[in-house]
Amino acid sequence: MQVPFMDLKRQYLKIKDEIDEAIQETIDACAFVSGKMVRKFEEDFAQYCGVKYAVGVSNGTSALFTALKALDIGPGDGVITVSFTFIATVEAISMTGARPLFVDIDTDTYNISVSKLKEYIENFCEWDSAKKMLVDKKHRVRIKAVIPVHLYGQMADMDPIMDIAKEYDLYVIEDAAQAHGATYKGKKAGSIGHLAAFSFYPSKNLGAYGQGGAVLTNDENLASKMRMSGE
Repeated sequence: MQVPFMDLKRQYLKIKDEIDEAIQETIDACAFVSGKMVRKFEEDFAQYCGVKYAVGVSNGTSALFTALKALDIGPGDGVITVSFTFIATVEAISMTGARPLFVDIDTDTYNISVSKLKEYIENFCEWDSAKKMLVDKKHRVRIKAVIPVHLYGQMADMDPIMDIAKEYDLYVIEDAAQAHGATYKGKKAGSIGHLAAFSFYPSKNLGAYGQGGAVLTNDENLASKMRMSGE
């Protein structure tokens, strides 16, 4: 007997009536962009993840890009992340004009290595005490953020990452595109960093019928900026 790795039709048939009703309600209301259904989803997803705000966007790449732009990241800035990820993580950084700065992964978890992150900062960066910012010595860019990627449903080691970010005045954006519902020490993915980006591509563990994404935060100002950029 062959068992498919992923069976989207089987998933659909299990909740067919509920899905069909929701689609028909959206069509009847002609609410194809934003609208009460999106707002309801944002509220429910934020509550599920344990954060105050969720902002729906078109896809996971847009979620990362929107999060970066909300932090005013652009040309002259650097963002630390990993190369062992889907291209969207790095693509979103490049779309802002900022430079991706890579650190290696932990070979046991395939997530960002905390020790390699510390090593990179200590050996390849310097602290500008006058401007109070971390600078990559080779590329001469101000490092503004770290994007840990939660891969294969397993979250990165967030506590030391947040400690490092606090020490060097960095933002943390969780790339949680593969981690809906994952937990770290009792906390849901998306609830620890300053921002978190999710994808609802059909193959994700929480997939939409098409593309979809969301950005989570507990910061009211960041949530407002992201919502305005989408409207």
